[in-house]
Amino acid sequence: MNVSPDFSLPLRLIAPYFVAAVVFYIVSMSFLFFVQPDIGLRDFRLIGWVHLYMIGFVMMVIIGAMGQLSVVVGEAHHRYPHVFGWIWPLLALGTAVLLAGFYIDAKMLPFGGGIILGGLGLFSFNLFVTLRTSRRRTSVTLSMQWSTLFLSVGLGIGVMMAFGYAGIIPIDPIQWRMGHIFAVFGGYVMLNIMGVSTVLLPMFGACNRPSDRDHTISFTTMIVSVSVMILASALQIESLERIALFFGIGSVIYYMVQVYRIFTSKKRRYSDIWERSVAVAFVALSVSMGLGIYGIIVGSEKAILLSFWFLTAGFLGFLITAHLYKIVPFLVWFERYAPYLDEREVPMLHQLLPARWANIQWGLGVSGLIAIAIAIGLANTVLWKIGALFLVGSGVVLLAILVKILRDKL
Repeated sequence: MNVSPDFSLPLRLIAPYFVAAVVFYIVSMSFLFFVQPDIGLRDFRLIGWVHLYMIGFVMMVIIGAMGQLSVVVGEAHHRYPHVFGWIWPLLALGTAVLLAGFYIDAKMLPFGGGIILGGLGLFSFNLFVTLRTSRRRTSVTLSMQWSTLFLSVGLGIGVMMAFGYAGIIPIDPIQWRMGHIFAVFGGYVMLNIMGVSTVLLPMFGACNRPSDRDHTISFTTMIVSVSVMILASALQIESLERIALFFGIGSVIYYMVQVYRIFTSKKRRYSDIWERSVAVAFVALSVSMGLGIYGIIVGSEKAILLSFWFLTAGFLGFLITAHLYKIVPFLVWFERYAPYLDEREVPMLHQLLPARWANIQWGLGVSGLIAIAIAIGLANTVLWKIGALFLVGSGVVLLAILVKILRDKL
């Protein structure tokens, strides 16, 4: 992997993605005050929250990170680097309009979906044509290309569903729900996490990297799962949905085995905020998988809601936060301090991160995650609001940390 300025975007193009993402994280956790712990899975308020969190926070961070990592891993130059100045404003505006569609008037959903389609379409097109010029052909670069394809399909299904909810075209949006979820979450988010984490987890954790073959098994199984689920949505065949779920669960379990092997090969024994956040993320993923399988077998909506909570706020939330603590200081150090290594004394990479603040953020995040999980189990409104308050506080501290790091300079 060639970490070179030749392949990196300037920090001014990438930093807004991380700042905007954390702002959306704070907003999404603030929205929890307006829902109840016994909310239904098909409630528009929950669906709106999912889109706020997934697009505003999760997708915003992934796109910012992939803007740097995809070209470094693929050792290729961005074909159209300036599109990154347009993507995050389009995502922010589209998310706001989409949220208005879920909470105010469904006729606004196609407008929000169209704006998001425009922003993510720019990203997908640039990434696809960029990776085509890459001379490195590994399972990681292939997973990036496949994830870009599934993102495009998932966006198309999502916009079609928005038109259906608005009553503009005569389709049943519920029919396409699982296809949309699997295309975007499984096909884009998980494929990217699986691919990039095989590079970042060994690098940041000083561990052995898994073989390319091991990653190929995970990502190929996920491709089968997503493809079958999209087909099941189109044909409305329940047995195909079960097959897709089976392959999806198998893919994630095999990926978790590889993560376990990565961390048990650790060369140095130390613990930092990155490792603790990653540990919470994968514990949450394990709990989510167990609850999800149980909920599907016994038909428990509460178990499925808990599984969903641990998957989003637990796994995705802590995994993304962990890597923000590594990626943002590195980008700042690489751009502002690395050129002066031979001329003057520069700070070490870990000195850019305020460790005490990071520990406070981690503690608030864990407390909020657990409090809301218990609130869902007990249908306790007071505990739910306490958990939401912890998570909002966690987001505010994270934003303060990012701003401090990004303002650091000689």
